[in-house]
Amino acid sequence: MNSIARGILCFIALFFLGFALISCKGDTAQKKEPANRTVESSRIAEEQRKRFEESQKTIVAKVNGVPVSMPELLEEMNAIAPQYIKPGQKRNPKTDENVRKEALDRLIWRELAVQTAKKQGMKAPAEAVAEELKRIKGEMKTEDAFRQNLAKLGMTEEELRQRIERNVLVEMITEKEVFGKAVVDPEEARKVYEKKYASRKGPSRPMTFEEAQPLIEKELMTAAVQKREDEWVAEMRKGAKIEIAP
Repeated sequence: MNSIARGILCFIALFFLGFALISCKGDTAQKKEPANRTVESSRIAEEQRKRFEESQKTIVAKVNGVPVSMPELLEEMNAIAPQYIKPGQKRNPKTDENVRKEALDRLIWRELAVQTAKKQGMKAPAEAVAEELKRIKGEMKTEDAFRQNLAKLGMTEEELRQRIERNVLVEMITEKEVFGKAVVDPEEARKVYEKKYASRKGPSRPMTFEEAQPLIEKELMTAAVQKREDEWVAEMRKGAKIEIAP
């Protein structure tokens, strides 16, 4: 599983990318369409809405009884696919399987994180949610454009607000359970220096411990965060009821 921070960023980035792409399309479609084309566009939009609603009924997993839908899985797969498929590279069944597995793992982890945060009595600060919602609306320029983009995404403003709240909760519980509990032994920095840096040649001399210390501490903290993340994920999954659809 990749780092928690990268998972959150990918999730949020994909969502905002969807807004940006839709906004760009909307800016280039200002010309008035003929009546027959407008009717056809409305028909297509309605069909897309119905397909989206139908796909929402497809459940790929349940986490302590909370369903994870197919659209959520596809969204997450799109977010992480670039890590597996390089430009010009063709997809293959093995790659698709790996992408799907990691995407589902992330969704399960995210739901467990939200549930853990709620169990601990955490609530997303209203001002943080409002500020993020305001920022998104600001990117859309007008209220009408914001509403249109929500409609194209098959989402209501309340659903967007709930998504923002979930993201804030994930960040809060991650800060507490992972970054707040990642421990680095002060003596370990000196050991790493003696092993890796004491004999390293600089432009004119080996690095001193004081010069190497920031690099070493960053390296040790990265490893400590990853270790604590793995422990936390295992802790949450141990007591959870996770059902994967066949």
